Amino acid sequence: MVLNEVYTGAGASATMIPETEIALHEGNQIGTTINSNNLLRTTEAKTTLASSYSSGTSLVLTDASNFPTSGTGYINGDEFTWTNKSSNTLTVADLGNSYSSGADVSGDLLKKVEWVLKGSDGNSPASDNLAVNNLVADIYKGCYAKLDKYNSSGVAYGTSETLIVTGNTANTVTFGQSISTKGGDMFKCTILAYGSPLYAPSTIYNTTNVLADNWLGLVNTITPPTVDAEMKQLNLALGGTRNYGFQFKGAESLGEASIDLSLNHGAWLYYALGKMTFSAVQNGSDVYAQTTNGTGGEVYFHAANNTLHRKEGDVLLPPNTDSTLANYKKWDGNKIAYTFTEANSGDLPSFALEVTNEKGNTTYSATTTNTDHYSRIFTGCQINTLTLNFEEGQDVKATVGAVSRKAHDAPLAYIPKRNVTSPSSLFNFSDTDTNNPYMFSDGTIKIFGQTMARIKSGSVTITNNIMPQRFIGNYDRSITSAHIAGQRMYELNLTLLVTDRTIWDELRKKNETTSTTGLIDIEFAKSDDDKINLKFDNYLTTSVDIPFPDDKGPLEVNMVVQPRTLNSCTYTGKWVIQG
Repeated sequence: MVLNEVYTGAGASATMIPETEIALHEGNQIGTTINSNNLLRTTEAKTTLASSYSSGTSLVLTDASNFPTSGTGYINGDEFTWTNKSSNTLTVADLGNSYSSGADVSGDLLKKVEWVLKGSDGNSPASDNLAVNNLVADIYKGCYAKLDKYNSSGVAYGTSETLIVTGNTANTVTFGQSISTKGGDMFKCTILAYGSPLYAPSTIYNTTNVLADNWLGLVNTITPPTVDAEMKQLNLALGGTRNYGFQFKGAESLGEASIDLSLNHGAWLYYALGKMTFSAVQNGSDVYAQTTNGTGGEVYFHAANNTLHRKEGDVLLPPNTDSTLANYKKWDGNKIAYTFTEANSGDLPSFALEVTNEKGNTTYSATTTNTDHYSRIFTGCQINTLTLNFEEGQDVKATVGAVSRKAHDAPLAYIPKRNVTSPSSLFNFSDTDTNNPYMFSDGTIKIFGQTMARIKSGSVTITNNIMPQRFIGNYDRSITSAHIAGQRMYELNLTLLVTDRTIWDELRKKNETTSTTGLIDIEFAKSDDDKINLKFDNYLTTSVDIPFPDDKGPLEVNMVVQPRTLNSCTYTGKWVIQG
């Protein structure tokens, strides 16, 4: 690598990271099994009584190394205060109660859950035993997590709460408030999907990564979100200069990402509409076996949970939540039949974008510096607008406009793209026929109860009118609290040659055209095993532009139709959607 080498477009890449609910306690090698439950322990200053206490000013602990010189804590949930610490002895006022040796003592409100870092063989991570359960530092800051509380014997308290994550390390998650007063309490911890990129096992010793080796498809151009900070400049009511007296930065906001693609899969429709079901075929009788190593990238599905999972080594991603592993069936690699429907809540599924710039032929290791590469992870990306464009003789194009929640600067020892350097090695990169785009010539459109055979070009647009929201709470100024979808709208634009007056009559109609007359039916197919179909109902023709050509040629009419409802949306193909 040349000294002072500049970054160039040759080193720029962008990949997708699925965002799903992550049941941290269920991840292979993460949770501790107690009373048939996989659970995470609380962490911070906690220990037990080294000897019984009945009265007096000395409280002898088994290990007070993590306790401050003075503070407030709990013994078996009872609050107490100490004023001094000497070795493992705390100085207290008489507590007026008796406690047995071994009683739980915590030195502060417990705000963390933790687990032990392990490699694929269950032992400590090493160069030949890569960590399978380590997280990228602070990647989940600002996310929400659901906590179910258990005692030290693994018995549920029957309480559940949802809290904001204020930070995370490789093996801890911290919350903005107390989750327990007892050091022995344990938890099931599920990080909710929005803004939560899926973690992945390490690919290089002493490094971290997320599941960022997912192909976006046939990208023509991409513009990542821009980072803008609100400037606060004040004069402070002081004279003597025409310069500002003080300035600082307010909240950060992210511009909209734009991705222009030659459309070769239907996954974007899921993110635009919001809900998904699927059917897949099992590969013989193969099921997930946690102790069986694979080549990586194998796919398993859980029909009842409606989830698709990748297996990397011994780890199922996202983690399995069903202890009956035989319910995770191996996909046969052929078509998956998806059905997408409208999500009518304000929440839409999200994904993350990893954008990396690297110099020359950068070789990644635990000591690779940020002068060699720079990675930024845009989390909580949701589709605000999706437009499918089709034009005579061309491939079908898709334009994705996505809002984003947070720009996360990857830390040192982060490995982008999970160390994948070849496009053909990215997940979802398939055979040539599957990778090819849908073509205009492979499409059909029906409207007003008839097949429109003379359409020259057109577009279908789905708009979600997403509105960013910021709530008071434990997160920093760089994070948007939520994106809430507003009015959903559909629009169909067509340029066509006309043979009758149907579209003119439809323009003059007062009422909607419904399925009684005929649905809008749009389909693009590479084959029976790879196709996209959209059907709309309750539509109005809002504009018909009929020109008066001077060249005496055919009339090319521009028509705008606005459907009110989606009747159905299906995609059949080999693209694996994890959401």
